[in-house]
This record gives sequence, structure tokens and C-alpha cells, in this order.
Amino acid sequence: MSEDYEELLDRAMDEIPEKTKDETRFKIPKADVNVSGNETTLKNLQSIAKDLGRDPDHLMKYLLNELGTAGNREGSKGVFQGKYRKNEVQERIDSYTEEYVLCNECARPDTKMIKQEGVKMLKCEACGARSSIKGI
Repeated sequence: MSEDYEELLDRAMDEIPEKTKDETRFKIPKADVNVSGNETTLKNLQSIAKDLGRDPDHLMKYLLNELGTAGNREGSKGVFQGKYRKNEVQERIDSYTEEYVLCNECARPDTKMIKQEGVKMLKCEACGARSSIKGI
């Protein structure tokens, strides 16, 4: 070898990019909301659920319960009766993520919802922690 270990190490260290300002690899998806008359549409319900790794029906059920309204899924969209601002819907998505996606121990999103002995649990694939979750 023409280069010694120290030179190779220095070159490798120079190739490592600087840390980005946002150190997390996971971002809570942003709601795309449209209000028309007395109806609010969450246009990206399907993609939010996919990004969170959860069933869109589960997310929709949670949002309906938290907003205290009726509604339904129409393809990739969620439709709610009533007028709701974007930040109202986004706050509910944020709280859903805290409760049903992020691990209680390591705060990573690498979780799965499982049923263990009849109890719904959140199992973290990163640290192995398990915690019970409440039903909707």
C-alpha cells in the first residue's frame, strides 16, 4: 500500500458529511386539508398512514374520534363533516403519532402494533420495548 493508515483515515473523515440541522430521520407528515362548504377533506390520508406505517382505517377512526365528528374514507382521502382548520387536523395527526407510532422508550418510529394475550401493544423493532396502547 502506498498510503498509510493515518492518511486513509484522514481522507475517510474528510468524506463524511457534516451533520444536518435536523438530526432525526423521521418527520411527521403534514396534512393537506381542503375545506369546502361544511365538509373538510384530508387529501393525503393514505400517504400519511403509509409514512407512519399504519392502517389508513385506524388513522381515520382516530381522527374521527378526536375531532368528534362523522366522516368516511373516499379512496386515498378522508372526508369529515364540519369545518376544521389545517392546524386542528395536524395536531390530531401529531398526537396519533405520539400515541401509536413513536416508541415510549427510545422515541423511534420503528414500531409495529401487535396483539399479545388480547392486549394491543406497541412493539419497537429498534430497542425491543413493548408498551400497551389504548383502543380507539
